[in-house]
Amino acid sequence: MKFLVDESTGIWVSKKLKQMGLDSVSVIDCMKGAEDEEIMKRAVEEDRVIITNDKDFGRLAGFYKPPGIILLRLRDESVENKIKMISFVIASYSKAILGNILIVSERKIRVRRIEKR
Repeated sequence: MKFLVDESTGIWVSKKLKQMGLDSVSVIDCMKGAEDEEIMKRAVEEDRVIITNDKDFGRLAGFYKPPGIILLRLRDESVENKIKMISFVIASYSKAILGNILIVSERKIRVRRIEKR
């Protein structure tokens, strides 16, 4: 599974995923300042799951059909907490990521199918 980490989530999450041996690209490194639609298109073209804190990606998912989205809705926005939660999701929900939007908070993880329009 490959990942595209949005600017809102931060470069350190992408770096940690790389340290874990995963294929991760940060928007900050490759397309800083890009619009959400551009990021979505790149995720689809490169078959990458988007990791973001931006709710707008959920709205765009039905149109662009990305491989998956992990949407962080955390109270604690520290880098450490983001990394902890993403690591947990990848370890525990890996089979649910593709084709879905995972809405992640410290209390629960909701899985929503990416709807077709």
